[in-house]
Amino acid sequence: MLNKYYPVMKIKYPLLAVLSFITFAGFAQSKKFSFKLGTEYDLPRKTEDLAFFGNDKDGIVNLTLKKEELNILRFDPKTLAQTSEKTIQLPELTKNFNSETVVDFGANYFWIHSDWDKKDEIESLYYDKIDLVSGKITESNKKLFDAEKISGSGARMTGFYQYKMTDKYNFEFDADHTKLLVSYRLAPQEKNDKKSYDKLGFYVYDDQMNKIWNNEFTMPYTEQIMDNIDFSVDSKGNAYMLAKVYESEKRKEVDKETGRAGYHYEVLKFSKDNKKIINTTITIDDFFIKEASLIENTAHDMVIACTYSKKAKSNGTDGVFLALMDQAGKINKYKNGYYEFPLAELEKFESARSKRKMERKKDYEAPNLLVRNIVVEADGSLFIALEEYYVVVTTSYDSRGNSQTTTTYYYEDMLGAKISMTGNFEWLRKLPKKQRGSNGRGTMSFKLVSDPTGYYFLYLDNKKNMELEEDEVPKYHVDGFGGQVVVAKVDNAGVVSKELVFDTREEEVKLFPSQFKRINGNQYIGRAKMKRGGYQPLLITVN
Repeated sequence: MLNKYYPVMKIKYPLLAVLSFITFAGFAQSKKFSFKLGTEYDLPRKTEDLAFFGNDKDGIVNLTLKKEELNILRFDPKTLAQTSEKTIQLPELTKNFNSETVVDFGANYFWIHSDWDKKDEIESLYYDKIDLVSGKITESNKKLFDAEKISGSGARMTGFYQYKMTDKYNFEFDADHTKLLVSYRLAPQEKNDKKSYDKLGFYVYDDQMNKIWNNEFTMPYTEQIMDNIDFSVDSKGNAYMLAKVYESEKRKEVDKETGRAGYHYEVLKFSKDNKKIINTTITIDDFFIKEASLIENTAHDMVIACTYSKKAKSNGTDGVFLALMDQAGKINKYKNGYYEFPLAELEKFESARSKRKMERKKDYEAPNLLVRNIVVEADGSLFIALEEYYVVVTTSYDSRGNSQTTTTYYYEDMLGAKISMTGNFEWLRKLPKKQRGSNGRGTMSFKLVSDPTGYYFLYLDNKKNMELEEDEVPKYHVDGFGGQVVVAKVDNAGVVSKELVFDTREEEVKLFPSQFKRINGNQYIGRAKMKRGGYQPLLITVN
């Protein structure tokens, strides 16, 4: 029962000072979490906030961009005090320049940015290497590659009725974080999806940003039939893509004649010195894959994790299907393959009415589940973290008939599933929460932290949920309106415990749990946003 919490010392912090230290205990095996807030600071005026990153030895950096200036704010990784601020002029910037991402290899850091030559229709990708110790750029404007007519998936306003295409590149790391895959889609030559075949580019780099290989591949199916779902790369530099392939151009989810899925999923493998695509179908009997993801395991096989349903028309999930793709491209189900979620666990923290509905259904399915994390342990066991996520769009009309559309994002219950090294379904645990907001993720969702003792879910919650009984429904946490920082732990035996860390309303800060990043084995860095403006570095240590 999640009905016990420990009060903690409240944080009171003076402006521009290193702040107090919070420690709380109570987890199994005397596990302690420490939180440390650093110097309060403001971003330079009218700058674009690019990234907040670093490591425990060399420092922490906040990167911002303003017209032709790159600003680097550096913080001491031990005290979290701001130590320097540097402005670097970027005279090479053009109006088609775009910041893409910051690549974090743990010891080497690269700022990736792109440009577009409108006249020659050439897209170019560059990197700048960042030295955390000095807070400087040590290698500037190094070209990674050129490509022709890359297609983006987003747009950003740059002026009055002027837009710039964005999201042209995908960036993925291998499990060891020593390989980087950069992929892109070329603009189609045919405007008709029934005749057009996607052409995708793949570049793989090592942790020094040296190119390992590259190539462009034409997909085996037309755009009308094939949807690109997920990209991945393994430690040997092989690239992968997960695709949803429909059985006909009608794109039917269900074949009316057979009652089976009108689609299937495939894994496509792309390798160095091999222009041929290896594509393998994921076989899941007569079930329906709802959502799938790829991750490399310790044996360097690709783990395929799919939520599945036994019903043709359903937004629900019966459980998880697991498969492995070996280096030869062969896919086999992992051990038992299917791991159905037990109803007894799903019924927890539901109303009496909801429970009756669940029990009346012969085969209840948990709705709107997404796989958020897959942890591959050294012994080959797996932990899968899922979250109930959905979006509701409502339209209202005033007396004059004018319409207004409202979008609400819901991040609700979390599930943790453990599969043993022998393939047995050890346990499923439901961690209740209800979060809603109107500005995307914001302070919602969670950060998963794992160590040899178990799995920790860091998130914001409503204070009324701290002593929640298993027959009670959680109250909502509304994004942007405070909330309690909570850590829920599931240990290796499936025992759940829950702790209150601190109240963001009392401390007048806003936290974004899902944005925290690991900077070494047991420390995570993020930022606290002050309600009156400005930020503070926030370091979490798991002792």
